[in-house]
Amino acid sequence: MTTNTDTAVVTQDDALRSATMDGLAPNTTIEEPADAAPCTNLGVTDGADDGSIERELADMETAADSLRKEGLISADEAEEKKAEVANTRKRFSELRPEDRAAIIRRRREIGVQILTRQLAGAAVVPVAIKLNHTRLRPLFEQWWPFMNRMSINLQRFGGATFGKGELSTVETYFERELTRMEDYVDEQLRVAEAYRGQRESEMRARNDIVFEPTVTLPSLNLTVEAYSRFSMRVLGVLAKFDRTMDQFDFMVWNGIRDQSDINDEVATFLRKFHPLGLRSYMTHLKLMTTVRGI
Repeated sequence: MTTNTDTAVVTQDDALRSATMDGLAPNTTIEEPADAAPCTNLGVTDGADDGSIERELADMETAADSLRKEGLISADEAEEKKAEVANTRKRFSELRPEDRAAIIRRRREIGVQILTRQLAGAAVVPVAIKLNHTRLRPLFEQWWPFMNRMSINLQRFGGATFGKGELSTVETYFERELTRMEDYVDEQLRVAEAYRGQRESEMRARNDIVFEPTVTLPSLNLTVEAYSRFSMRVLGVLAKFDRTMDQFDFMVWNGIRDQSDINDEVATFLRKFHPLGLRSYMTHLKLMTTVRGI
């Protein structure tokens, strides 16, 4: 890896921001990029289907009202944030599927570039991450590098970037949503292992042929430098769901579950992970504005 500072990637962030944020007000605390629109093209998806982004936008409008009622922002600031949500929603409806796909590819490309750089002055923990399943690699490349960098910059520059009430709201959101993801994948893995074990025992008792498939060529196998407990926990979520998918492979091979059922399970995980990755990414862009000023 090459040693690099935060400011060295500002130009990359600017390029991606121009693709996703052109026309949006620059002072939004947590906002949604244009590429997250619900996809009408079956060949283009990033885990945000089935109206999840619209629900996120509605939640953001509600959050603005809540902050106003609690006295953390003024009525004018609340209206400004709601106007930004409306502007984002309008851009969703106007963006072509091929443009969404291009933005997603660009974000992944920049994420991979960030993975090859070291952050000067940061205390890191090297961690080996291996993902067997191809459907999780784009999720990792699209979100984790930005989540990792966001997590340390939130510690360094959060106070200078957000107002007092806003910073607390942002930190609470990330902790709550990551805890929910951890609980979800814990349950998924526990249920999948138990069900696989039960059905395997039944098959062996009947002297049925039991296939034990393994992935001999992982989709992703590399060592990364984690900047915080938050980013380490995110890696744990991805790795644990990858293990869950190992159990799914066994079930499909042995006719226990249909592949379409498994696809639905994976799509559900992607949709649950997407809002956390998206907000981390947008918070990363917001923090980089502060880094640029310093």
